[in-house]
Amino acid sequence: MNEIWTLPAGKWEQTLVVQKSKFIAFATRVMSCDEAQKFIKNVAMPDATHHCYAYVTEDGQKSNDNGEPAGTAGLPILQAIKKAQLTNVVVVVERYFGGVKLGTGGLARAYGQAASQVLSSVKPVRWCDCCVLTLESGYEQQTAIGKLIVQYGRVMLIDYENVVRWRVAIPLNQQSAFVNELTEVLHTKPNVTVVEPCVWVEFKD
Repeated sequence: MNEIWTLPAGKWEQTLVVQKSKFIAFATRVMSCDEAQKFIKNVAMPDATHHCYAYVTEDGQKSNDNGEPAGTAGLPILQAIKKAQLTNVVVVVERYFGGVKLGTGGLARAYGQAASQVLSSVKPVRWCDCCVLTLESGYEQQTAIGKLIVQYGRVMLIDYENVVRWRVAIPLNQQSAFVNELTEVLHTKPNVTVVEPCVWVEFKD
């Protein structure tokens, strides 16, 4: 997998009221199943009637109905995450029963809507599997190289000394093409050093 869409850093919350029942949805970005489980425990409200959740990470996925009829809570939350095409995301929905039974169909719609609502409240970000490179250029080449880097990846750091020193993140599947075009811009074989061969890097499109 070279690219995923996920949530930006932070904790997101939305509340949905259906037939006097309150559904409070929480969402965040996680990097593993273990991180997802920690978040689920941290946001659990002791006085809530049900604590339902789902998550999708690179190392697995899981959903839980927490006492609601089978398939009416965890699965709709999981489907909301997948419909949003997100990975490395966990959604927890805390339900406070309002005294009116919603039925299995009503429950599934409410949990799914609560999850979709919190996920759509924030703009997702793109993560790419990148290599981090360092390179040097002259000041006269700075504009052209800057445009090339933006075309392929992301500038992480620039140091200005007797030469311009760049630290850049380039998607793994674009590394060869980037170095080839960099050679044309510099009119010589670039001195490129790979400092991190494989790391996830966030891109804000």
